[in-house]
Amino acid sequence: MVLSSSIRSKAESDGPLILTRNRRSRSKLLPDLPEDVLERIFTLLPIKQAVRAGVVSRRYKQVWLFSRKLHFGRWFTTHQGILEAISIINHVFRAHAGPQIQSFKLYIDPTDIDAMVRKWIEISISKGVEELELNFIAARVEPFLLSRDFIDVESLRVLKLTFCEIDFPPNLTSLHLLDTLILKKVEITSEMIETIIRNCTLLETLELLRCDAIRQLKLNAQNLKRFKVLKLGDCSDLSLIEMDAPSLRSFYFYGQVPLFLFEDISQLKDAVLNFVPPKGFMRHSFVRNILDNLAHVSVLTVNSIFLEGISPNYEDLKHNIRGLPFLYRNLKEFQLIMQGGVYCNTYDIAVFLDSCPLIEKVFIDLNECSFEGSIYWELHQKQELESFGFLCRLKFVKVKGFRFQSHEHELVKFFLQKAINLESLALVSARNRLYPKSYSDNIERNENFLLWQTSPRARVTFSNDCKDKTTRPAHQKIWQV
Repeated sequence: MVLSSSIRSKAESDGPLILTRNRRSRSKLLPDLPEDVLERIFTLLPIKQAVRAGVVSRRYKQVWLFSRKLHFGRWFTTHQGILEAISIINHVFRAHAGPQIQSFKLYIDPTDIDAMVRKWIEISISKGVEELELNFIAARVEPFLLSRDFIDVESLRVLKLTFCEIDFPPNLTSLHLLDTLILKKVEITSEMIETIIRNCTLLETLELLRCDAIRQLKLNAQNLKRFKVLKLGDCSDLSLIEMDAPSLRSFYFYGQVPLFLFEDISQLKDAVLNFVPPKGFMRHSFVRNILDNLAHVSVLTVNSIFLEGISPNYEDLKHNIRGLPFLYRNLKEFQLIMQGGVYCNTYDIAVFLDSCPLIEKVFIDLNECSFEGSIYWELHQKQELESFGFLCRLKFVKVKGFRFQSHEHELVKFFLQKAINLESLALVSARNRLYPKSYSDNIERNENFLLWQTSPRARVTFSNDCKDKTTRPAHQKIWQV
């Protein structure tokens, strides 16, 4: 039996990666390496590329039998058809002759083939698998149950699971080499996470997405010297995040505003705080509780709920307090994602940036909101914009979802007046919107913009969303996928 003809024909149509058809005439891309070294290199290719190598050279026809990277992702299982995909994967594992499987990635609906899937995982583990990625999101009903023997594996460095239920051991005996753990829609509790933190001392990255069994997450990562990245996304019942992680560099959060209790995250350099609109009243104190913990970040992405949470409330205004006492001396890049019908306006943005003296780049996305001023804005806040200090280091501003509405003009006016060293203000149209030709063709000569501009070098540009080639922010707008 051989690999499916469809896989082989696909490899042929894609053409050779690094080989010519003449065995003695190697591609110029390859150095003059011995044949045994080349064969070893080809075993490091993902299975699809290993098959392709066999297509273009008879000598390497069987190299796929020793492939160390068995990757059967979404494209493979959806384009081959489930029955053919199962047949091919099963044949690959039965025929595999190599001593090691370095990486096994599988995207499949395991319904009715549970035993076969478990057998594939067992073979991978028996051959020292280091990277195990199992995605069962296509399952029709139930998550796939993984026994503790498939989790507590000594050789694992990277573990990525989607839509699984874990039979988690109360005491881990292995996983000492694990550096990356990514769980999506996995039934895992806070106690299990605490066990992992205690045992996996080489852990660098932890991502928990849509893990709804987690309610109070307590991470004591003092002993994790390499712990750099924590991402928490859409864990619906998460109400408390208590953390002590001196080595943490990146923190991404998406969901309802929890109570943040951070002990030591002094090495934090970039953060994303994308809060879901509250079901009831805004918990201003919960948002404000994290302000001081962000003091060292250099790149920050938040949404409008964050700015609403730290904006002056009734008690602040009664005592004539314009902004909270925080100072972000290290912040160089700031991205604001406006969402829904919000109260956040240009004044709130100005209050925040007033505490960021070294800010260099600002990105504002208006695509998902109606950016309008309130009565209080018109009567009080609008006039106060003049009293804010200059943004001396600000060089680049980008506003996406620009509609040429009056309140958006106030936003442009603020940046043109206050950023005295501004070099570029990029205005990008809202998605699927067309505007009068005069706006797009003559925006640099718009009379109001010229009157507001204080930096002689500032260049104002306008482009459609689909043709935007200007600088992009460091953080993606949507990461919890």
